[in-house]
Amino acid sequence: MARLTPLEIQRCSFSRTLHGYKPEEVSALLARIAEQVEDDARERGELKAQLARLKAELDDYREKADAVRSALVAAERTAEATVARAEAEAARIVADAQTLAERVLDEAARRAETIELVIGQLRQQRRAARADLRRLASLLEGAARDDELAEERDGERTNLAMLRPRQREGKG
Repeated sequence: MARLTPLEIQRCSFSRTLHGYKPEEVSALLARIAEQVEDDARERGELKAQLARLKAELDDYREKADAVRSALVAAERTAEATVARAEAEAARIVADAQTLAERVLDEAARRAETIELVIGQLRQQRRAARADLRRLASLLEGAARDDELAEERDGERTNLAMLRPRQREGKG
């Protein structure tokens, strides 16, 4: 059965009988029904338009959700790759630092050994210099004593008064 339009309902006519319905009441009812059918059709049209719009929005949101999901997956992959690279770089830096630290410690140990040797040699040189100074001091002390003795001996032997001419006693 084909659907009636509001216009078809309004133009509807019935044959007249002797004991039938009042035509004015039937026409009023048909007008009300036509109005309601028209309102329902308009509302159905609006609902169909709203449904189409909502379906389009839903499709748009689905596309955006798929794009966000794809971007999230790509971001996760990028983050994982970045973290892996950072961890590898950190491990390399730590290994390089450990190698450098070992080299620095080895070099420091070698330098400390060298310094200890030099300190030992300097101590020996200091002891030798101290012994030389003592010997020199002893020699100088001996030389000073010898000089004092020589001076005393010379003082006993040489008297300048003897070298002066004597005054003769008879002259006067």
